[in-house]
Amino acid sequence: MAENLLLIIIFLPLFGSLFVAFSRDDDAGVSRNAANVSVWIVCCNILLILRLFSLIDVNLDAIQVFGRIPWPIAPGGSLTFGADVLALLIVLGIHVALLLGIFGLKDVKESQKGILFSSLLFLSAAGGFFLAADLFAFYIFFVLMILPLFVQIGLSNGSGQKTASRFFLYNILGAFLFLISVAALYAAKNDAIMIDHISDIQMPRKAGIFIWSGVFLAFVLRLPVWPFHYWISSVNTALKNPLVFTSVSLMPVSGLYGFIRFWPAVVPEEISSFVPVFEFLCVLTMLYLAFSGYSSTSSRDKLFSYIFIYYLLYLLGVFSPTDVLQRNIAYSMFAFLLVSAAMIMIVFYIDRESEKLQNSPNGILCLQPKAALAYALLILAGAGFPVSALFWNNFVIVSEILNTDVYIGTTAVFTMLLTAVFQLQNLYDLRDKSCLLPGQEKIRDIDNLRFAAGTIIVMVLFLSFIKPLWFVY
Repeated sequence: MAENLLLIIIFLPLFGSLFVAFSRDDDAGVSRNAANVSVWIVCCNILLILRLFSLIDVNLDAIQVFGRIPWPIAPGGSLTFGADVLALLIVLGIHVALLLGIFGLKDVKESQKGILFSSLLFLSAAGGFFLAADLFAFYIFFVLMILPLFVQIGLSNGSGQKTASRFFLYNILGAFLFLISVAALYAAKNDAIMIDHISDIQMPRKAGIFIWSGVFLAFVLRLPVWPFHYWISSVNTALKNPLVFTSVSLMPVSGLYGFIRFWPAVVPEEISSFVPVFEFLCVLTMLYLAFSGYSSTSSRDKLFSYIFIYYLLYLLGVFSPTDVLQRNIAYSMFAFLLVSAAMIMIVFYIDRESEKLQNSPNGILCLQPKAALAYALLILAGAGFPVSALFWNNFVIVSEILNTDVYIGTTAVFTMLLTAVFQLQNLYDLRDKSCLLPGQEKIRDIDNLRFAAGTIIVMVLFLSFIKPLWFVY
């Protein structure tokens, strides 16, 4: 049964995208049929993922293999899929994040059908990537994740051709480097390679340096680390579509997951010696994002800084002993994906409504009581207050980073503190009633659907703080 569930989770969004492609638009030009199909597909997959949790050993960190698909191109080859708590939590978080992105798409009319179609394709590719148990399947879906996002960026309003081209070139370069390394690994073993057994491959020292350098760069190119961050910062700052913004913001998770699976057990010592330099680049990027978020007046820019500061925090945690932190990173990333996706949904709505104001958006939440309540609760959870799983698990991650390198850890704590400050400052500005001028055009509050979604996310986060896997038992 687990094998069937696993394959359905991966390929159901692919079949759903076909229904979206052939759905009819209504007279207003908004693809409500496409949105309804997308919501049903994502919700069905969420239920299947919850069911799959009950079929795995949640106490076992190794990938538990469930299904294989024969690959006729390679004699004796196959695509192998499996799951553990880490993979399922990330896949579940991505599904919920994209569901919230679809809710945020309700008021956006431009290219809605095409964006929903490519979002389901991205969801299918992401499911295949995070549930891959062998290296070949891991690489195939690593590459396939690029194409739907490239289409979404091209369709979204406000993103130009140069932005989409930069996104494609950076990611295809990482895919090419990963291809060379995968080919070299298969040449060394000449057999199927399970991800959990990559460390068993014996190879000469120089070959190991070459191969793992390619793997390292392939994953780094998907993360917002200077000097490789420009592709994602230029894309996100140009996007005006909440679903596309959410999808692009999920892309770095694949790089983090790759490092969790490949680092540090199988990396030659010559490459490991460069880790302090890489950690320095991480905290330097975190400082830049923190100060830019603090100085910016845009809620979206502050949200962008918050999201990618936390990605870099998890990256620093990955470079600590992963056998200690893997479960904590899984719990924390699941809560983080829910917080950030819900905040994206609300912030993009606030930004659209603020265009009706005559001056700045400051004070707009005084006219939106439901949005104000949901956004305030999410800000408290995202800023690190003890109301969600982010609090305890981030505390454990930061403690381990401090134990590994006190200077890196102290800088990470400072950036997290600065992030909390500018998020709370942004909440205060948006609720500052003195900034509103008389005679403002009527501002609409968020609808009941989005308010309910935000409230449910807050409840899930609170229950996860008490017991991370409460929805399984």
